[in-house]
Amino acid sequence: MPRVMLLVSANLTNIELLQPQDGTDDGNINYFFRLHCEGSHWKTKDRVVISLMFKKAKEEEIVATYCQGCGRVGRITLIPGYGTPLTEHNNHEVRLIVFDCNGLLPTDYSFNGGWLAKTTSGTEIHIDLSGNEEDSNGEYIGIVNGMEDAITDLEGKFVPFEV
Repeated sequence: MPRVMLLVSANLTNIELLQPQDGTDDGNINYFFRLHCEGSHWKTKDRVVISLMFKKAKEEEIVATYCQGCGRVGRITLIPGYGTPLTEHNNHEVRLIVFDCNGLLPTDYSFNGGWLAKTTSGTEIHIDLSGNEEDSNGEYIGIVNGMEDAITDLEGKFVPFEV
């Protein structure tokens, strides 16, 4: 079973930390991506919304779904402990999360709601990075304590992961 890692990048202005609301192993955040079947090469047309809802104590199956191309059941499991938040000094291709894939592979990640940003002044901001239908990755620009804070040029990509 292959493992894939989600790498994320963003330009951060006056933001010292960006991560899913409950940390990089957040099992409550919804993940938005397309699925690709390893067997039939079928791909979902639209992005699927998957809520992981896992227990942090151990690995758990998080996605089990049928491939519409071949009918097999595919599974995706979150492997906790590999993620890192984005920081003002580490914000390019940062390891966010690792998935163990059996039959289905995630592709075309889209950012969503449920993110936590900490400004350089120490203020925590709960934000939605989902954008709109034309732009699958949004941005955040706001004024906190008289300073402009911004999260722009969001990118996410899945790459093979080997321990």
